[in-house]
Amino acid sequence: MEDSQNLRRRLPQHDVLTTHPYFKTETSPEGLGNNQQVLLRAMPCSMQEKRLLRQLNASTGREVSSWVTWQQGRYRAYRQFQEGFRNLTRICQLWKASLDEIEGVFGPGIQSYFHFLKFLFFINFLAVLLITGFILLPVTVSYDTTIFLKGPGAGLECMNYSRDISHRSAWQHLQDIFTGEGYLEHSYLFYGAYNVKQDNNRLYSVHLAYLLSILGYLFACFLWILRRIVTSLVQWLMRRCEFKPCNSARIFTEWDFCIQSPEVATLKQRSIYNDLKIDLAEQIRRILKQQRTWKQLTQLYLLRLLINGVILLLMAAAFYCIHLATEVSQQDAASLSVVNQYLPPVVISIVNVFLPFLFHALVQLEGCSPNTEVNLTLVRCVILKLSSLGMFLFFLGHRVLCAGSINAPQCQPCGYNKLYQCWETHVGQEMYKMTFFSFLTTLAFAFLISLPRRLLAKHSSCALARWLGKEEFLVPHNVLDIVAAQTVIWTGIFFCPLLPLLGCVSIFLTFYIKKYTLFQNCQPSAQLFRASHSKFLFQTMLLLGLFLACTSLGYVISSVRPSQPCGLFANYSTPWQVLPKAMSHLPTSALLIWDYATSNVFCFLLLMLLSLILTVYISQAQANRQVIERLKRQRAQCVQEKWCLVKKLASHLVHLP
Repeated sequence: MEDSQNLRRRLPQHDVLTTHPYFKTETSPEGLGNNQQVLLRAMPCSMQEKRLLRQLNASTGREVSSWVTWQQGRYRAYRQFQEGFRNLTRICQLWKASLDEIEGVFGPGIQSYFHFLKFLFFINFLAVLLITGFILLPVTVSYDTTIFLKGPGAGLECMNYSRDISHRSAWQHLQDIFTGEGYLEHSYLFYGAYNVKQDNNRLYSVHLAYLLSILGYLFACFLWILRRIVTSLVQWLMRRCEFKPCNSARIFTEWDFCIQSPEVATLKQRSIYNDLKIDLAEQIRRILKQQRTWKQLTQLYLLRLLINGVILLLMAAAFYCIHLATEVSQQDAASLSVVNQYLPPVVISIVNVFLPFLFHALVQLEGCSPNTEVNLTLVRCVILKLSSLGMFLFFLGHRVLCAGSINAPQCQPCGYNKLYQCWETHVGQEMYKMTFFSFLTTLAFAFLISLPRRLLAKHSSCALARWLGKEEFLVPHNVLDIVAAQTVIWTGIFFCPLLPLLGCVSIFLTFYIKKYTLFQNCQPSAQLFRASHSKFLFQTMLLLGLFLACTSLGYVISSVRPSQPCGLFANYSTPWQVLPKAMSHLPTSALLIWDYATSNVFCFLLLMLLSLILTVYISQAQANRQVIERLKRQRAQCVQEKWCLVKKLASHLVHLP
């Protein structure tokens, strides 16, 4: 009671407050709580005063129904759930502080690379969840994996798959970490370890789950990347010069007045400074581009044609070297040398380390903007990387799967090269070695090249040290590496189901390695570029890598004979046959629906529907573009009219006495 009286004394306008409509609302069971809550929330009082008003209202003797009390309790619980979910979301925002720091110091262009790393980490983490939940846990908990399968018509020469690893030395066990052989070869890391007895009485089919989880994951990646492409495209369109506000408006509107930390304020200042610097540089470049003569344009186009010819010759030479390295490595299959097994990844890495630097040096002679330089270099580098990976996969398929030479003596008995009894595991080991070597390359480049270069530039005054200096963080080169590594993971997920787990660990460590390299061994780039221009291209290149992986996996799943002594699909002619066999157990009505869904008539109708939807979207986009152009002309006319009025007013003021 004394506390209530003390609170009443603290309210100087207590009589006014008690006469507020808050105390005059009707006592209807449904409207009382909500109306009073809204009025009380809108009052210009402190929280302590609002508590007193709630107590005063409760002391008036009004009775509140249980329904209103339940609604208020539900509303409070819902608000607490929302707040807890927001706090959990903030906690789950991986590397947020690091990303803000990178943006403030080096600009949004460099930050876009680390955002790209974060996106790839979540993509691989999704694969780990799907593989663990739908394949690994059912196999380890409910299935017997000790039964060796024998495919139909399999001879003894197609079943000679040795699994003895008891007589390997300690050095060989150490080599197994790098090659994926030995105990790793017979673990759940690779396809060959999933030897499950086929049981038609079980409701859960691990064979079907293995196929559908991988296909579903690739389809989810496609939708996720496509969504990010659309978002990046919209941001890129909104960043065009026609939609940019004036610099003065940006200076007065971009500051965040909720910032309290001096460090965060400094980062925000640098971010605004970098953004304005990019805008001014683009304006100057557009002015210089408009002032070029026909002679300068002719010289520029001839120079670009010559540079592109040189780049094509360099890429052709690189493809030939990769082809020779792959051929030598596969011909010497009996050798246990780790260096020999890593020969294709080593040559591919050497090619894709030095050629991007040449591309970066040549593109600076073409007279393009920094955004165009980054995008053009990125396109060339990704084409180089994906083409080299595609060539390696093609020759590996020609060697292991007898693609194009099925009538060869070593290919006729089994439908694939009998030297590779469990060929899925062999392909998975190649993908494992490429992923592992990609991380080793990142680690070695950071501490064996970037760090000595920084120490040489800091502690030496020779001409070579001054010429080298601290390196710049080249976004195209780094994006090239992670796009190629992710393409390898997508390609190898069928042959090495836990390869995304290795990708998660690699990307997690790569983030901190690259951050250390950026802050300690690199200097800010002299030419800043806008992140929105490159995010769209990053996602597009990643989508090309996904198409390359899906093409190779589609061929393997639909057209290649699985290994007969190992794996889940030894009793099938192709892995895809597990789906029609599982569908055969469905009811007749479901089978009719499935047959109609896979018929040519349904595909034709679906194609017509998609064409109609695409036509509608294109028509709407064209109409929106016309409206935008009309509004631009209207805005220009309004500006001209205002200038005419200003001139007339100025002339009248001059003639006034």
